[in-house]
Amino acid sequence: MTPEPDELIEPEVIPPEARREAARTEEKPPERKRSFYHPLSGLVILGVDWLAFGMEWPTGMMDSPVVSLLAFAVTFWAVRRIQLGEGDDARRAMWKAVIGAIAAGVPFPVTGTIVGAAILALSGLSRLKLR
Repeated sequence: MTPEPDELIEPEVIPPEARREAARTEEKPPERKRSFYHPLSGLVILGVDWLAFGMEWPTGMMDSPVVSLLAFAVTFWAVRRIQLGEGDDARRAMWKAVIGAIAAGVPFPVTGTIVGAAILALSGLSRLKLR
């Protein structure tokens, strides 16, 4: 419905107070709840653990100390970088990396244990859904 050329159109003027009030009462999206570990950190911990000890490589127990140290080092480096990138301070990121590296470096798979379940819960991986 277009107005006739000789019709007057009355503008609606909103006072500045009303705009400020509307902005104040505007709903903000809920903040995302942060988990202890970033989900990518949890994925690294469980992934390195699974690769190192869950695949049951046919090497015997002779190289177990080397694989444990390698799993520890890789997990520590990756988790520390991820956590620092997510805003943790250096000390907190280091302690999270140490805990995750110990979990990945023990010479048995932790994925199916209570430790694996704790990592899933602490990293929020259990809440992630495919979209």
